[in-house]
Amino acid sequence: LLEPDGKSQISEYPITNILFCCRGAESTHEFDCFAFNTGHGRRDNEIFQCHVFRCEVPEAVEKILLCFAQAFRRVPRSPSSIYTPPPTPTKDLSNLFTFDVGLDIKEDVDGKGGYNHVPKEKNCFKLRQDYVKKVIVTVQQTSNMELVIERCFGLLLAPGRNVKHADMHLLDMVSMGCSGDSRSNVISGEWDPAGFEVLNTETPKGTRVFMTVAVDLVIAGIQEPVRFRIETKVRIFPPTERFWYFNKKPIHEQFYLTLKEVPSEVENEQAFEVVNLISETELERRRATHTLQPHAVPLEHSNSTPTPQDEDEDNDEPLLSGFGDVSKDCEEVILENWGDALAKWRTNMNNKPKQITSLARKGIPEALRGEVWQLLSGCHDNEDLMEHYRVLIARDSPAEKVIERDINRTFPAHDFFKEAGGLGQDALYKISKAYSVYDEEVGYCQGLSFLAAVLLLHMPEEQAFAVLVKIMYEYGLRDLFRNDFDMLHTKFYILERLLEVSLLGSLIFTFVNFIGYLKSHN
Repeated sequence: LLEPDGKSQISEYPITNILFCCRGAESTHEFDCFAFNTGHGRRDNEIFQCHVFRCEVPEAVEKILLCFAQAFRRVPRSPSSIYTPPPTPTKDLSNLFTFDVGLDIKEDVDGKGGYNHVPKEKNCFKLRQDYVKKVIVTVQQTSNMELVIERCFGLLLAPGRNVKHADMHLLDMVSMGCSGDSRSNVISGEWDPAGFEVLNTETPKGTRVFMTVAVDLVIAGIQEPVRFRIETKVRIFPPTERFWYFNKKPIHEQFYLTLKEVPSEVENEQAFEVVNLISETELERRRATHTLQPHAVPLEHSNSTPTPQDEDEDNDEPLLSGFGDVSKDCEEVILENWGDALAKWRTNMNNKPKQITSLARKGIPEALRGEVWQLLSGCHDNEDLMEHYRVLIARDSPAEKVIERDINRTFPAHDFFKEAGGLGQDALYKISKAYSVYDEEVGYCQGLSFLAAVLLLHMPEEQAFAVLVKIMYEYGLRDLFRNDFDMLHTKFYILERLLEVSLLGSLIFTFVNFIGYLKSHN
């Protein structure tokens, strides 16, 4: 967005997943307006936004709509990976296209762009902590008529396997081009290790974690990007680790792409849609599962995607924070007690009912936490602090880059925070930034984002910021982050001593009971 002079920039942001675009009706005041709506989030809980713009130059509106039409002509509502592939490639070889996809990783060993190959052992990459990495994917078609790859729509990475589309993180593209023999396309992207904590944490000896790399390619004639994804194992070593044996051969995966020809909007141009896409690894898994379970439901009629158990199934992947479900059930009598107490409190906000303390100690029902937390902290009507928040988010913070790096680490498995650029991460970024400006002594620390995230799950961001300020200043939590965390270390020391005393007491109690047992049986 630019000022009318066309030089000063007001704002910029990426636009993806446009669902509908239109222009105002002719001969109306809205004719110089255009609008589009976007959607993001899960299909069962999708968030929609509508953007409306006015331009005094009618020709410009036509050009803008034409740009949208061209940019998104080949882009679907979702990647082709949402299709459920059949257990075997199609028998109609005229519609079957095979691809060989290779994966390689290099590390910037000198910090100056001097990338070296990462060693491998039995299809397991050996990575080192804190080194910037380059992910290199090669794609070569090996059968049927040649399909032209127009561009790379995105190179993505995520820890784990069987990763959902929303959990993949976009890497910074470095380059895309042809190999030296012009037989394959080479896509490379830069991977900042700070953005993936699981893949930058040393793994215990003998254990491995999984990693998924995906590349979305726009292929001429195909209506949606085609996603090739490779799952591999990795081990993470300290940055000082030295390797004496280097296997430089990339990991390769075979893919089977089945297409169906559809009517083309462009004359003399073929058009296809993706029927299914399956890798050789997934194919072998399904064949093995089908062989081991002869009485199971046939694969082509099953809604699930069974995978065989293997020796690496357990303890390979650490659980990400935010994973799992928490029961929200609450006894009716507890809700009634809370309802009575809150009704009394609302009639006189300066007089907290006596039963509130005893009720809170037993646990605040999930549905009431947003209101109760604001009442307990005195933020239910703090308009000044909420208005101050709106001013703070417009200011610059010296911790902005650190906050941006940490946002996707905060409850990365939770639906509200997992989507990069989604409402959850956006609100969390703004609260963390605003507090770092508000409290210059503390600024920003990693633990603060988790506090803010919990509050955001129960109330809007303005109220969440107000409650965060209150608990930091009036409940003593701020002291844990000051003076090089001296108070925090003190609390840890006290906890350790209490555990020692408790453990020693339990041992003495057990020993006394054991002696009494021996005496009683003599």
